[in-house]
Amino acid sequence: MKKVISVAITAATILLLCSCAIFSGDKNKLNANDLVRYYYKVHNGYSGISREYEIEYKDSVVTATMRDCNFILDSCEVYTVSDVPRETMVEIGEMLINAKVQNWESSYTNRDVFDGDSWSMDVKFGKNLMWSSGYMAWPDNDPTREINKIIYNLCKPQDDKSKQ
Repeated sequence: MKKVISVAITAATILLLCSCAIFSGDKNKLNANDLVRYYYKVHNGYSGISREYEIEYKDSVVTATMRDCNFILDSCEVYTVSDVPRETMVEIGEMLINAKVQNWESSYTNRDVFDGDSWSMDVKFGKNLMWSSGYMAWPDNDPTREINKIIYNLCKPQDDKSKQ
């Protein structure tokens, strides 16, 4: 019994240390100009449909990408646009900083829902990498829907303007 408790305490300690290590660098000194990547994925477990939103600053170019995937049909449609204004990336960085993304939990869960959406997000400000995920629960003041709408509007398919 003592061995089981010892293993449980060790596992809990490792989990705690890992969750603290999610944020590297000085997480309280984020600068919107340093945002280099935002990635968000939402997956509906019932329908098998997922959507991914990504915006990345690399080699002095901002690229936005949206992926619509249906895992039941084994298909994905990808929409990408390059040369997005750098100001768009800074605006998204400000939204994330205002939402205190650096203080988000690693996971949010609503145990009362059995058939809903799961999500994951990773954000990189300079060398500071942050990630969070959830199942039918989100942090307070979550700006991801608004950010995802910005990315959607940059990438939206020309033949279907009603999809969001």
